[in-house]
Amino acid sequence: MLIAVKHTINNPINFWGITKNNLRLLPDSGVIRVVSILPNPDMNEAIFIWEADSIDTLADYLSRTLGKWSKEEYQEISTVNAIGLPV
Repeated sequence: MLIAVKHTINNPINFWGITKNNLRLLPDSGVIRVVSILPNPDMNEAIFIWEADSIDTLADYLSRTLGKWSKEEYQEISTVNAIGLPV
C-alpha cells in the first residue's frame, strides 16, 4: 500500500540526518521503500510517499527511527484514483 505522511519537523538537522541514515537500511519489517520526498524550502515540513504493509507498521517504524524529531499525519493513498504517482 502507498501512504502519504506529512512530517512537521521540530529539528531539521537531526530529522534529515536520521532520515538519510535509515533510508539506506530499507526494507525493514513491512516498510518497503520511500517513493517520494517532498520537503518545503525551510526543511521543517515534508510530505513523504511510502510503500508499506500498513499505516500501523509505518507509524511504528517512524516512531522508532524519528522519535521526537517530528510529528506525523498519515493518509492511505487510493492508487486507483491517484494521478502522477511514480511507478
